[in-house]
Amino acid sequence: KTRISLKVGGQVLDEYANGVWLVELAPLSDPELLPQTVASVFGIVIQSTISYTELLIKHLRPKTALLILDNCEHLLDASATLADTLLKHCPHLKILATSREPLGILGEMVYHMPSLRLPNIQQTLENFREYESVRLFEERAQLAQPDFKLTMENASSVAQICSRLDGIPLAIELA
Repeated sequence: KTRISLKVGGQVLDEYANGVWLVELAPLSDPELLPQTVASVFGIVIQSTISYTELLIKHLRPKTALLILDNCEHLLDASATLADTLLKHCPHLKILATSREPLGILGEMVYHMPSLRLPNIQQTLENFREYESVRLFEERAQLAQPDFKLTMENASSVAQICSRLDGIPLAIELA
């Protein structure tokens, strides 16, 4: 989800005069801190009695920007409330939210991420790396074990793992 949202942000950057902004929500555990976390991305600090949400509205209302809220699933209600409020008050703001569940707000368009393509076990090693599921597995395996290399000896096992996980990126990353 994150990789795709970053790619989308990069592709549409020219359409947003005031930029594309990423807010990574995975490390955030307190939904009350969501507006403050988003505000910090823009360098906004609290001013007396004005809430972070109000400061965000004031800051974003005149701007043409894309806000990427990444990994909203554990803060679903707070993310939905903030996104809905910002979109209602900031006419040129667009929000791309990544989550395992929809936010459930008016105007939301849901895009279900397809599983990654799976290789045929009989593929040659060169063709084998053309599959996103295999590349993702190899990248993540190298993070855990830097000397990991895709070889003809382990290719069948990698293909079986990716296949049994239905090419689901999160499942492959966890494996």
